[in-house]
Amino acid sequence: MARTPFAPKSSKFSVAHGILKTITIIVGLMLSQACLMAVVGMLTGNGWIRGLVALVINLVVPLVVVDRVLPNDDPTRAKGLASDVLALIWFGFPFLFMVAGHSLTRGPLAREAIRYTDAGFGTLGRVTLWLSGSAAVASESDSPGVVASATPSPTPSSTASAALSASASASSPVPPPPASSASSKPPQPPPIIKDAGPQEKSPAQLFKELSPAVVTISVANAANLEGGGTGFLIDTQGTIATNHHVIGGAQKISIKFLNGAKYQTVELLAEDSSRDLALLRVNLDTPTEGKKGEVIPLVLGNSDTVEVGERAISIGNPLGLEHTLTDGLVSARRIYEGKTWIQMSVPVSPGNSGGPLFNMRGEVIGVTTAQVMGGLGGRAQNLNLAVPVNALKNMIQSGFPNRRTFGDGSSQW
Repeated sequence: MARTPFAPKSSKFSVAHGILKTITIIVGLMLSQACLMAVVGMLTGNGWIRGLVALVINLVVPLVVVDRVLPNDDPTRAKGLASDVLALIWFGFPFLFMVAGHSLTRGPLAREAIRYTDAGFGTLGRVTLWLSGSAAVASESDSPGVVASATPSPTPSSTASAALSASASASSPVPPPPASSASSKPPQPPPIIKDAGPQEKSPAQLFKELSPAVVTISVANAANLEGGGTGFLIDTQGTIATNHHVIGGAQKISIKFLNGAKYQTVELLAEDSSRDLALLRVNLDTPTEGKKGEVIPLVLGNSDTVEVGERAISIGNPLGLEHTLTDGLVSARRIYEGKTWIQMSVPVSPGNSGGPLFNMRGEVIGVTTAQVMGGLGGRAQNLNLAVPVNALKNMIQSGFPNRRTFGDGSSQW
């Protein structure tokens, strides 16, 4: 009788063979699903669409192959063949996907890992990250298995928003002291005293001043599954900045300020999925619940002047714990796949996404975006990433012709 590819050589191995094949099928099915969701994720960020399309492909294609290879003339020859073929397909596809196509598939897998992590599936995110071969994840679109660390060259600051402030005033020399006859040293050039601009403050002072402009974002998709993140007010017109992946796929959205004022009529002004940024707008004068507060918009700083080693703080809503203050250091400034990132030791958890990263003068220097994970499923400690605020400033315009309301017919979601 013909043997199937994985048929045991003797009956004493049949139990072990069956267990091994079952594990291979289960693990392979899950890994294949993750790989296929990463591919579909290149077209849409909607979790339901990614999952359903990937599941259909993951089931239909292997079953069609099995139907083709099963012999029709002798049913005894087909014993165990179907499960052997399924094991080969479901376990072999992820291997080929992440090895043979590594240069093409690494980015989509890293983005899918971010989506899982932000949705609260940390273990699944680490497994998907392992598939990508990355040591760390940078954002929805990148991971800092960084090949180079560099300081990005300065770019012109945007002047489109009144919330942006420019610091740095002219320096004035101080007259040198009279020369001493007892000194044989040559005269030194006069020292330069620079205007340091806004003074640094304590985390407690900054939280008191800045937290009213930090908002809680709650979203629901077409299947009424809920999620959320953080955002922050950047002008007096009600413009709120956040991460794109926070509001991606949303049909309904609610924004709540620290004073309890809630807004459920929200417009999407602009979005940039490649930089994981979005701009929203609410009418500050007409909250759905609560009373309008006198909120001072945050000041957007200049991320090109951020220095490694300087202190930074973040205000966000980790795991739904609203307006949580965390602090740390700027660990590095990185360039990966042509995009710049601020690496920081400021703790980040799901729910922090889209929140502001401040320097100790209270200026926004970045948008908190992702928690970094280690390779092979391990979790790195205090390695997190923020999109530099200058990328956000480049999105601000005097008008937004493509603005739309969440859930309306013009929305891509």
